[in-house]
Amino acid sequence: MYSKKIVLFLSGVVFVFSTSMNVDAFGDESFERQQSQADDGFDELDKEFAEPEAIKPPAPRIIIKEKIILIEKHIPVPTPTPTPEVVPTTPTPKPEPSTRGRIVVSNGYRFDLQSCTLSNHNIECDIMVRTPNDDKTLILYPHYNVNLTSSAFDNLGNQYYPSSTLLGNKDSRRNRNSSVKGRLIQGITTKIKIYFENVSSETSSLALLELQAEDNRTRFKVQFRNITFSG
Repeated sequence: MYSKKIVLFLSGVVFVFSTSMNVDAFGDESFERQQSQADDGFDELDKEFAEPEAIKPPAPRIIIKEKIILIEKHIPVPTPTPTPEVVPTTPTPKPEPSTRGRIVVSNGYRFDLQSCTLSNHNIECDIMVRTPNDDKTLILYPHYNVNLTSSAFDNLGNQYYPSSTLLGNKDSRRNRNSSVKGRLIQGITTKIKIYFENVSSETSSLALLELQAEDNRTRFKVQFRNITFSG
């Protein structure tokens, strides 16, 4: 096949050159026909030996995808301050003054005032006494003389003398209310009771309760102050 085309090519060349040399030897129609054949031959040769066209890669498809970007942002939320709960407060009642637990230690004795009560213009005071170290003999003077007398002063400044004083089962009235004497055993608590009569109706407390006492010829005083009546 190539040999024919080459022959045709050569013949066309020869023909061209021959025609260029002697145009008049052929007619116009014959020349044009051969010229057309020669052109067709060249076209076929061009097609045969032409480099194949490079295959163009397919155009990339543009695919648009929607992308949602989520941005997580931490925004600090202020912590609400809790409102303090208002709890209604009940006023604490003031404790009533009490004489219990008032202790006086004097001359080897321990005196503990238990209570003082006011009733019908009469005052009664209870005191516990004991000797912690050894046996002792205690003497109380309810109304011995001016300088040796137990007494009580109320909130108005009125002074009262005991109508009677008991030391255990000993009563001062058996000794004309001048004194009362009792033996105290070590570690044993003995009760003292003191009575005052004809107290003022305006009396509301005792400013001072004072006992005159004696032990082994040693005289001493036992004092309790600011006593509020109980009961």
